Amino acid sequence: MLDNIYNYIYFLGLQTIRCFKKLGKRLKEAILRPLRAITTLVFTALIVIDKFTLNTFHEITADAKSLLGNTKRVLSEVRADGGKKERFKKLPLYLSKMWRFYKQVFIYAGNLILPIVSFVIMLNVIFAFTDRTFALELTYNGEVIGFVKSESVYKEARNQALERLQIKSGEVTADNGRQELIGNAEYSLKAVKLSQINDAEAICDSLIENSNCEITNACGVYIDGDFLCAVKNETDALAVFDNILSEYEADDDSSVSFVEDINYVQGLYPDNENTVWDAKRLSEKLSDKKSEARYYTVKTGDTISEIAEACSVSTAEIFNLNPEIRESIYVGQKILIEKDVNFVQVQITKTQTHTETVKYSTVKVNTDTLYVGDSKTVVKGQNGEQKVTELVTYIDGVRVSSKEISRVTTKEAVDEKIQVGTKRNNYYGSSGGNYNFSYSGAKFCWPGVGATVISSRYGKRALNGWHNGIDLCRPGGSMGAPVVAAESGKVIHTGYQSMGGYVIMIDHGNGITTLYAHLKAGSTCVRAGQYVTRGQQIAQIGNTGYVTGAHLHFEVRVNGNRVNPAPYLGIR
Repeated sequence: MLDNIYNYIYFLGLQTIRCFKKLGKRLKEAILRPLRAITTLVFTALIVIDKFTLNTFHEITADAKSLLGNTKRVLSEVRADGGKKERFKKLPLYLSKMWRFYKQVFIYAGNLILPIVSFVIMLNVIFAFTDRTFALELTYNGEVIGFVKSESVYKEARNQALERLQIKSGEVTADNGRQELIGNAEYSLKAVKLSQINDAEAICDSLIENSNCEITNACGVYIDGDFLCAVKNETDALAVFDNILSEYEADDDSSVSFVEDINYVQGLYPDNENTVWDAKRLSEKLSDKKSEARYYTVKTGDTISEIAEACSVSTAEIFNLNPEIRESIYVGQKILIEKDVNFVQVQITKTQTHTETVKYSTVKVNTDTLYVGDSKTVVKGQNGEQKVTELVTYIDGVRVSSKEISRVTTKEAVDEKIQVGTKRNNYYGSSGGNYNFSYSGAKFCWPGVGATVISSRYGKRALNGWHNGIDLCRPGGSMGAPVVAAESGKVIHTGYQSMGGYVIMIDHGNGITTLYAHLKAGSTCVRAGQYVTRGQQIAQIGNTGYVTGAHLHFEVRVNGNRVNPAPYLGIR
């Protein structure tokens, strides 16, 4: 058994080796055959190239070597001759022979050298003209003062020069007899380097330098584009303005700058006292006022809005400039309309935060657990708060603008939830018969919770004459039933009376008060001076005072006079 397995494995190995040998031979033939063909083609191509292309090169190389040898021989013969005249006579002969025998060498050399020389020349031309451009050459008073890109640059420079020489120089009279300080320059088109092009300010300095005025090199100070003066040293001018800004405190959240656009232009200026100032004179000028403060004196019948309209300002500006005043003003009072305006104004932009109150909303929910006309506050509303961050700008200490950056709620507002009754009631009169009544926009809520029986109405009654209110009872027993405030107001009295027993009186404003009598002893839960809201419990129904049983006696008084409570409770 094992011998058979061994023989089988041995035979399988031999067959595998034979298969790989055959496969290798076929792969070798498949690879080498195209490789031999490609090699043959490459050698053939090289031979063709050498035959038709390099053959000329080989021939020229051989002729060049022969030319070099003959040239050395000719030079030796020329040196061996006697005088220079003989040499010069034979030189043309030798050159003509060399051209006749080696013409192809010279032509081949020319074909190689001339393109190279042309390429070098072209590169030089390109490099030369890439750094050049066409510009106007300006000639003034016979001298070249510079180059500009266009005529508009020259005109701008001339206007700048005239402005510098004329402003405060004292050399300009009326337009018709004005001395022409800067004449017109002559210009022509030239090709110049880019580095030679001048801007308007450089040409301006050149024009001033060639004018007939006494000039000096100084730093011109321009405010909003208008020339103020020139200072010999630019550092001195900068120091004057920096000193003004240094008077204002600035932190990481604020920036201080001038409202006006301040520019410093170094150049040539007329050398006279009207134009060139020292730092002290500049500082004194900047300390002046551009305009004085303006006031309005209040007259009889004036109002803030009328004053604002008459002075062409807004009421907000008046309140901003006069924080001490409100809507009330008095005759003879001086109100600031416009404050002093400094020659240069300083603006401070800073980040400020403040807290704003977010008013709560009132949500009313209908419920059948309360009677129509009654309501109950189940969740008391609370205002929320928001932190507001603003970017505020002040000019000379006055707030002029603000831009809100962010608003973050720090405390959420809580909505006030009020339950409004929808339950309808049947009421029972003193005669014992029941009847329905309808509500027609009741002013007050029902003062006795669950006290649905009217045992005695307002007006004349048989037992003891006139009744000043209405008596309310609860079916099944009134003792301990809640008594609530019919409307929001201020408690003005709590105590005991001989007839009414324990009573509470509430002032609702506009001369209207309500009274609640026969209250249960010890049930009063408010005090005089306390503010109560509509529907808030104030006591319980009792039987104190002159009564035949527990009930609530309810009165409404207008300016001290007792009136019928029924319309206030929405009943008929």
